[in-house]
Amino acid sequence: MSTPATPVSAPLRVRSDLLVAALGLGALWLLVWSQQSLEWRVNPLYSYGWAIPVLAAYLFAERLRDAAPPRPRARGWIPAVVLTGVALALVPLRVVHEANPDWVRINWYMAAAALGSTAAVLAAWGGWRWLWHFAFPLGFTLTALPWPVWAEEAFTQGLMQLNTLCSAEGLSLCGIPALAQGNTIAIGRTVVDVEEACSGIRSLQTAFMMSLFLGEFYRLRLLRRVVLVAASFVVAFLLNMARTITLTYVAGRDGSEALARWHDPMGNAVMIGCIAGLWALAALVARGNRPRALAGGPGASLLATPRLALTPFLVLLAGLGTGEVVTRAWYSYHEAKLPPPLRWDIAWPAVPDFTSTEFDERTVKLLKFTAGNRGSWTDTAGVRWSGFFLRWDPGRVSKFLAGSHYPTVCFPAAGLDLVDNRGVLPVQVGDLVIPFRTYVFKRHRDRFYVFHGLVEERPSVSDERLEYRQVAADERIASALAGNRNLGQRVVAFTLSGELHDYDDAVAALRRALPQLIRFENVQP
Repeated sequence: MSTPATPVSAPLRVRSDLLVAALGLGALWLLVWSQQSLEWRVNPLYSYGWAIPVLAAYLFAERLRDAAPPRPRARGWIPAVVLTGVALALVPLRVVHEANPDWVRINWYMAAAALGSTAAVLAAWGGWRWLWHFAFPLGFTLTALPWPVWAEEAFTQGLMQLNTLCSAEGLSLCGIPALAQGNTIAIGRTVVDVEEACSGIRSLQTAFMMSLFLGEFYRLRLLRRVVLVAASFVVAFLLNMARTITLTYVAGRDGSEALARWHDPMGNAVMIGCIAGLWALAALVARGNRPRALAGGPGASLLATPRLALTPFLVLLAGLGTGEVVTRAWYSYHEAKLPPPLRWDIAWPAVPDFTSTEFDERTVKLLKFTAGNRGSWTDTAGVRWSGFFLRWDPGRVSKFLAGSHYPTVCFPAAGLDLVDNRGVLPVQVGDLVIPFRTYVFKRHRDRFYVFHGLVEERPSVSDERLEYRQVAADERIASALAGNRNLGQRVVAFTLSGELHDYDDAVAALRRALPQLIRFENVQP
């Protein structure tokens, strides 16, 4: 009696063309995410971005499960043209980004290149039906990108003011007298600042991202997705307002130290509450929704499709490699010709009423500076001074951090009103030229003259290159063409008040005092 032969499974076929395509597109997306990670790392508003690549990959895989079998069209030229164009654009984009890691526009250009390349391959391989089928996972990746600066600042300021007013009213309704002044809430003698982190923008952005993900996760119909997105804004705002009310009450009762202890735990609680609440709401909204139709996946069909042309993906990989090589060589060549950096810091005045203040832990974590100090005093003319000095050693994110906070954001958050923006005031001390960005603020009858200067440890393209997020495109490109990238930054800022008649009087006081405040030496990390 013979034994039936055991069937031998066919060996798994490895499609070299699919591997090369995955390698090319994967490397491009990896470059995009690595550039975005600079923002995720230093800007708490976008810290949720670390989850986007994982969530987007999951949504794409879920879409792949019920995608129709691909039907390649005679459109091989589409990915060839798109991928070749992207490969050629990668070199200048990498060079410019290296000099401007904070430039939001470059992040969007890189994301557009990755999205366009992926869309072209999907359209050519599976037709427009496939492109439409995978449109949402691709579009979802855009939630990881930073907003345009003007939109982010305007929305954040408006949200801070709304949160402040609503929280003050909420406290008053609870029988706790509270007064909103700018972006501060006063309870008795205690004044609590509603900062950017307390505005609710972080929880709102995270809630918005999660509402989009959950709508796709449950494959909700369009109207239900709209309801879920709208609910995300309401939930995030109400929970954050409850947080602000609680923290303000704690500060009024137990002082600023208690506020510092509860600040981060309450923020984490709001974030968890937003996600949990939205997930519960999405599950509720999903009841009665049409179930997903799974076709078992086109995995077998993918291997049976005609082979992809390798040339476009090889060109893309060549463009990625060339971009990195050219970028390194370009800046190394120019930096070899730069003079040694000018080392300097601040020598605070030796006056009886000088007070040195340490930066709080939250500020240190936020700005991640190498060294810093601050102090306040009154000079012999009766002018009250407050100043700080920060130093960042060279690093890819230091330039981003040095230019990430401006008086136009911090001072309104403290209840001061911007009266005038006087532009750039270059002040020279020895070989050092500090381009001070100057502002005039007021609170009640008091005037505050603010001088905020940022100096890069390299020759600058322009004396007005201070607030990096607001630098013109041509100046950013000129910086890249000149081979100027981050070699370290120093920020010095002064606020003058008291016995001053006007802005010119404040400028004169600054020019008199600055030579005694600047100290030149080789500062070690």
